[in-house]
Amino acid sequence: MSIRNRLLFWLLSGLAILGACFVLADYLIDRALLADIYDDQMNQIASAIPAHVNSEDLRQSGPGLKYDGDDSILQIWDQQGKLNYNSHPEIVLPQFSTPGFSVVQWQDGEWKIFIRKTDRNVIQVAQSLSGRRNIAVDHALRSLIPLLIFLLIMGLLIHWSVGTGLQSLTRLSQELAKRTPDKLGRLAAPDQPTEIKPLTQALDTLLERLGVALEGQKKFIADASHELRTPLATLQIQTQLVEQSLGSGCEARALADLKAGVKRTSHLVEQLLMVSRLESGGNHDPHAPLQLHEIAREVTIDLIPYANTRKINLGVEQLDAGAIMGSAHHVHILLRNLIDNAVRYTPIGGQVDVAIRTGQHEIVLEIEDSGPGIPPEERERVFDRFYRCLVPQATGSGLGLAIVKQVADLHLAEVRLGQGLRLAGLRASVSFKRAA
Repeated sequence: MSIRNRLLFWLLSGLAILGACFVLADYLIDRALLADIYDDQMNQIASAIPAHVNSEDLRQSGPGLKYDGDDSILQIWDQQGKLNYNSHPEIVLPQFSTPGFSVVQWQDGEWKIFIRKTDRNVIQVAQSLSGRRNIAVDHALRSLIPLLIFLLIMGLLIHWSVGTGLQSLTRLSQELAKRTPDKLGRLAAPDQPTEIKPLTQALDTLLERLGVALEGQKKFIADASHELRTPLATLQIQTQLVEQSLGSGCEARALADLKAGVKRTSHLVEQLLMVSRLESGGNHDPHAPLQLHEIAREVTIDLIPYANTRKINLGVEQLDAGAIMGSAHHVHILLRNLIDNAVRYTPIGGQVDVAIRTGQHEIVLEIEDSGPGIPPEERERVFDRFYRCLVPQATGSGLGLAIVKQVADLHLAEVRLGQGLRLAGLRASVSFKRAA
C-alpha cells in the first residue's frame, strides 16, 4: 500500500468514526429534547381540560383524529370508570391510576402516560415512546447525507493534498536516480519541505562518504597497479635470466634472485589484500577483551626466525599484563607489521625490543630498534600508502605503517613515531584504551 492510500484510508476512517459519533450524539440529543418537548405538551393538554367538563360537551367536540404514530392520545374517564372521550378512537388504552408521569407497557410497546385527576373526571394523556425514538432516528439519518457528502469532499481534498505533499519525495527519488559513481552531487535544496530535509541531509552524508570511499578505492587500485607493475616486470626479467643461465653455471644465483623476487611480490600482494580486507570489513569484526602482552609474546616468538636470518637481536624488554577491547586478528596484524618493519629496516646485527607498559587508563605497545630511524619531517607521511623513506634499507612495500594506522583507528588507538630512548633508532608506540 502506498503512503497516499494509507494516509487516505486512516484519515477517512477517522473522519467516518467521528461522523458516526456525531450521528449518535445527534440522536441522543434529539431524543432528550423530544422527551422534554412532548412531556411539556402532554402536561399542557391535560391542564387545558376544564375540571368540570361534562360528558355531553365532550361527545359534541367533533370526530376523532387519525393516529400518526407520535400523536398524544387524550382520554377522559368519569369517576365510575366510563370512557367519555377518546381523541383517537382507533386506539383505546386502558385506564391507569398513577397520577403524574409514568412509563407503562401496553401491546408490546412502551407508553409515556400523564394522568390528572379532578372531582368528576380522570384525564389521561398518552404517547408512544417508540414514536419518539422514530422521530429521533429519522432526524439522525437525515444528517447522514451531508456527512457522506462531507466525507467525499474530504477524501478528494486529502488525496490531492497528500499527492501534492509527496511530490517532493518523487522529485527526490528522481534526483537520486540520476546519481552515478562519477556524479554524486548533493540532494538538499532550499525549497524542500522541513520533513524531507533530514532525509536529504542523511542521503547527502551517505553520498559524501560513498564518494570518499570510491575515490579511495580508485586511488588504491591506481597505486596498487603502479606498485605491482615493477615487481611483475622484475619477475619476468629474472625468469628470462634463469632461462639464459641454464648450462652456464650461474643457475643457482639466478634462481635465488627469482625466489627473492617472488617473495617480495607475494609480500606486496599479501599486504594489498590485507589493506582491502581492513577497508571492506574491518568495522564489522567483533571486539572482545584481549590480553595484549600474550599477543605480543606470540608474535615476537613467530618472528624470531626471520630476525635470526638478518642477525637481528629481537627480544622482549617488558610485558605488563593488561586487557584491551579489540579484534585478535587485527591486533596480530598490527604487531606483526610493526615488528616486521623494525626488523626489515634495522641493519644486520642490530637490535629490536618489544615492550608493553600498563598505565591507569591505557596500555602502551612500544617497538624500539637500533636502525636509522625516520626523519621528523617524514613521520606523518610514512602512514600514507606506498610511501617509503629514502633510506638504504627501505626495501618494503610502503604499506606496513599504513596498515598499522588503519588497525589503530579501528581500535580508537593512537600511533606515535619518535626517536628511540635506549637504542637511538625509531620508537613506535601505540596507546590503547584499557578495558574495564
